[in-house]
Amino acid sequence: MKTILLPYGKEKIPITIPQKNLLKICLLKEIPGVKDNIKTIKEAIKNPIGSPTIPKIAQGKCNAVVICTDTTRPTLDKLLIPPILDELNKGKILDENIKVIIALGQHKKMTEEEVKEKVGEEVFNRVKINQHNPDNNLFYLGKSERGNELWVNKDVAHADVKISTGNIVPHRYAGYGGGAKSILPGISSRETIGYNHLYVETGEAALGKIQGNPVREEMEEAAKMIGLDLIVNTVMNDKNEIVKVVAGNPVKAHRIGVEICKEIYGVKIPEKADIVIASSYPMDINFYQASKGFAAVGHIIRDNSTIIMVSPCHEGVGGNDFLDYLKEKTPEDIIKSIKIHKERNVIEGVISYLIAKCKEKAKIYLVSEGISNKEVKKMGMFPAKSAQFVLDNILLRYGDHAKILVLPTASITFPILE
Repeated sequence: MKTILLPYGKEKIPITIPQKNLLKICLLKEIPGVKDNIKTIKEAIKNPIGSPTIPKIAQGKCNAVVICTDTTRPTLDKLLIPPILDELNKGKILDENIKVIIALGQHKKMTEEEVKEKVGEEVFNRVKINQHNPDNNLFYLGKSERGNELWVNKDVAHADVKISTGNIVPHRYAGYGGGAKSILPGISSRETIGYNHLYVETGEAALGKIQGNPVREEMEEAAKMIGLDLIVNTVMNDKNEIVKVVAGNPVKAHRIGVEICKEIYGVKIPEKADIVIASSYPMDINFYQASKGFAAVGHIIRDNSTIIMVSPCHEGVGGNDFLDYLKEKTPEDIIKSIKIHKERNVIEGVISYLIAKCKEKAKIYLVSEGISNKEVKKMGMFPAKSAQFVLDNILLRYGDHAKILVLPTASITFPILE
């Protein structure tokens, strides 16, 4: 028997698994952070990949925007933005002609204190800062190859120089975060974001997938159409320490970051599992965050499998529309519901669709003190008090040959089928 401690908020839940059934424990590779963040950032910016330097890009230009992430992302923008501004100054673009645009996408507006904390005191007092609004101040770029009408932030569209920050992590339907994601969804309209995210219906938009992923491909098409000059992206370890900074061409630099990201978050597994035991840690404040764990397991479960998810979700479900979407009977019904109810949050709909795809192949048991049994049942899942109790009972049904996979940090793990 093998006893594993599963993270559950600040606690650990022990679960004992018969050794003969244990396929693998998916642990992330421990890669230390760099010794000097500032030095690493400046070196990356001064040696861009597949792109001229910022002063050369800025030469002869009048103004610039720096697009940064919001509070939902761990990107260390307060460290990334000052050296970008310095390089723009070297290219003769003054601070008074530079704007920082916070790429909110459809996220809620940040408070002044949150903005100050995100960009840092120096940047806050140095340049003008605007927050993107997906419903106002928009410019029509044109149609994408797939027919999406690309409406984007007007200030970004009209700027002479466009630079964005970001952080590269596995993403449930864009393949990876970072890169062109700063443009779409970052500074795009609500309708443009919704149209793009519904490509999940093709089955080609998936965790860790870039080639042939319509969501990612259209993001990069939009970035090219708007003229994104350069990205400055971090790759961080699971402790949110910078491991690598990539700067340069929005596609070429991003791809180099993706390879490093795979080394940290990618875990090879030999075969699909009958039972997946997953903790959503470190994304476990609510079900909206915890649901990222399902993206990691959808492609590694067999038909008629079981998922046991543990997550405290102390702030409850976390999304106003989750319950409405998840009570739909099939993934196709969820897509219909998204298209009919345009007033609802499309991202919650897309996440619900991906969970529903898991439910087609697996029974999902949720161990969570923050979500009531009634809510769990409404979402089409089974409430459970104990992961061990569920496992012991279902093993009787699966028998001696059941394969069990354990993901202690499912929300940030990218299992790769060998």
